Amino acid sequence: MANETAVVRTLPLLIAGLFAGQTQWLDGIAKSLGYESVHHYAVIIDAGSSGSRVLAYRFRVPFTVFGQANLDLVDEYFEQSKPGLSSFADEPEKGADTIVQLIKKAEFLIPAEKRKSTPLIVRATAGLRLLPKDKAQQLLVHVSKAIAPLGYDVGPNSVEIMDGSDEGIFIWYTLNLLHNLMDGETMAALDLGGGSTQITYQLNDRDVKQYPAGDRYLVPAGNNNITLYTHSYLNLGLLAARYGIFRMEAGDNNTNEFTSVCVDPIVQREPWTYANKQYIISGAARPAGMKREAVVARCHAAVARYVARTLDWEPSQPPRGNVAAMSYFYDVAADAGIIDVMVGGTVPVGAFRAAALRACAASNVEQPWACTDLVYVLALLHDAYKIRDHQPVSLFKKVNGHEVSWALGLAYTTVMNRIAAEAAAAAAA
Repeated sequence: MANETAVVRTLPLLIAGLFAGQTQWLDGIAKSLGYESVHHYAVIIDAGSSGSRVLAYRFRVPFTVFGQANLDLVDEYFEQSKPGLSSFADEPEKGADTIVQLIKKAEFLIPAEKRKSTPLIVRATAGLRLLPKDKAQQLLVHVSKAIAPLGYDVGPNSVEIMDGSDEGIFIWYTLNLLHNLMDGETMAALDLGGGSTQITYQLNDRDVKQYPAGDRYLVPAGNNNITLYTHSYLNLGLLAARYGIFRMEAGDNNTNEFTSVCVDPIVQREPWTYANKQYIISGAARPAGMKREAVVARCHAAVARYVARTLDWEPSQPPRGNVAAMSYFYDVAADAGIIDVMVGGTVPVGAFRAAALRACAASNVEQPWACTDLVYVLALLHDAYKIRDHQPVSLFKKVNGHEVSWALGLAYTTVMNRIAAEAAAAAAA
C-alpha cells in the first residue's frame, strides 16, 4: 500500500463488518421461509518467521432487503507448522511442501465443487523480508508451483511477501470487526511476530500531522473514512530482537556463542536455534547478592540500547484508544502467568515489569529466555510505544472463538471485493 488512497481502493467493503448488516430477526424470518444462504470460502497461508499457519474460512451471505450485502463468519479452521518458510531458504522445495501439507489439512472445510472459486492466498512476512532477495524469490517461486495443482483459485499475485503496513492494517481490521467497533471508538492493535512488530491505531484530526505521511492511511470504517497510523518495525519481532540483543552484547561479532546479562548465570551453553542456525547461549556472571532490581536494570540497559538503535521511527505519545496486543505479546504474558493461557485478559503494562522482576531473579533453566523476553516486551510497550505502567493492555488470541489474525481481514476483504465485482458485472450486462 504505497499511499493514503491505496487502502480506500483496496479495502472499500470492510465497512460493513463481519456481523453487521440486516437484523438477525429479519434473516431468521427469511430462513424460515426457505431462503438458503450463499456460502463463500477463502484459504490464507500466513508464512511467518517462526512458523507457517493455514486459516480457512467459511462465510455466509445473510438475507438483505436494502443496503450493501455483507458476510457472516460461520466457520474457521486453523493449523500451524514449524519452522517457518524462511528456514528453508536453502531447500525451497521442502519449504513449499510444508505449505502444501497445511493447505491439504484445511481441505475438509472447502466443498470440492467450491474449490475452483475459492481464493488461495499465501503471504510471507518478516522471515522472508530478512532473507537475501534471491533466496526469498526462490521460495516464492517454488510455493507458487507447488500450490498451482491443488485446484484452488490461484492468481498471479496469490503468493507474495506481505508489506508490513498490510499486516498492521489487516490485523487492526480483524480486531475491530470482531469487536463490532467499526462505527465507534476503535482499538489500537499491537502485533508482535517473530521477525517484526506492528503498531496500528486511529488518529484524530489534531494529531495527524505529527506522524510520517508514509505511515498514514485513509481507510473506510463504518459510514466514514478515518486515518490510521501503522508502522512495521523489522528486526523487532520477539525472536529477531532476542538474537539482536545477544549479538549486540557480543560486539556484533559473527559468532555462534553469546553471553548475556539477561540470562541467569546458571544457564551455560544452552543451545538455541534461530533462522535455522544453532547458537550457544550462556548467562553472564553476576556479583554476589545482586538484587533483582539491579538484575532487571542491567538487562533493561542492554535491551533499551538494542531497541533504540533498531527503531526507525519513534512515536511521541501512546496509542490512541484502548490497546490490544496479540501474538507473542500474548504468549509471553501467558508463559509468565500474567494471563490465563486459555482466555487472555486485560492487565496494566506494569504487570510485565513485575513479571520481569520475578523471572530475572529466578534460576529457571526450563525457561532460560523468560527474563530477556519479558524485559524486551516491557521496553517495547513502555519505552518505544510510550504506554505507562498503569495503562491497561488487552491480550487476545481469540475473539468469539475466532483467531485474531490479519488473515481474517484479508480473507473478508478478498471475498467482499469479489462479490462486489460480480454484482457490478451483472448490473452492467
